[in-house]
Order: sequence, then structure tokens, then C-alpha cells
Amino acid sequence: MLENIFSPYSDWGLLILRLATGIIFLVHGWPKLNPNSPMKGPAGFGGSLKQMGVPLPILFGWLVALLETAGAILLILGLGTRILAILFAINMLVAILVAKRRVMKVGFTAQQATGWEFDFALLAISLALLFTGAGSIALDPLIGL
Repeated sequence: MLENIFSPYSDWGLLILRLATGIIFLVHGWPKLNPNSPMKGPAGFGGSLKQMGVPLPILFGWLVALLETAGAILLILGLGTRILAILFAINMLVAILVAKRRVMKVGFTAQQATGWEFDFALLAISLALLFTGAGSIALDPLIGL
């Protein structure tokens, strides 16, 4: 019965998923891009990546900052959704493995620090969008993606 009611509106669910995910990434990406933020923009974020042992930290600082800001806006619009989904999934996998597990040494949930459950949820959402696509309420269908 619920399938009959909600199935015609499944594209609205994908829109909600893209909006929420895009907003989350945008809020987390803006400090990485903004040089006046406490993170000091891509250079400051790159410095954090360097401390974690990430190769080419300034380059990856810029790439992550742009992905999490410009990419988040494109995700909200539903433009390049599957490509962005792969990039966001890689971003979250690296955040989990490098920042949370190797450097911070936190578990899935942590008592004294942020665990990696939130990053895992964003990884799962990114993979879901990879397989579902943007839906019909997006720019992707208009350009054949």
C-alpha cells in the first residue's frame, strides 16, 4: 500500500537526499575554502593534511575545498551527480581511513572525540547517489547524464 502511495514521488526523495547532503558538504567545505575562517582556507587545510602525512597536501587541500563547496552546489542542482558521488565517496573514505582511524585513532563512535559514524553515513549516501543518480528533479536528465 505505501509503495503505491510514495513510489510516484521517489524523485522527491532523491531531491531531498541531494539537498541535505549538499548542504552538509557545503557547510563543511566553506571553512576549507575561506581564508578568513578558523581553518584558514585551502592553505590551512593543506597544512592539516601535511601533518597527517597526505602527499601533495596543498593540491589536495584545494581539491577537497572545491569539491565540498562547488561540488556541493552542483550536487544540490543535480548536475554531474554520479561523478560527484564517486568523488564524495572517495573523500569520505580517505577522511575515515586517514583522519579518523590513523591520525585521530577514534572508533566508529567515540566518547571523547567525534567518531567516524557521520563520515560513514556520508560515504553511504554518496554511494547510494552513485547507484540511483539524481532523479528527474535535477539538471542531469536535461543534459543526458
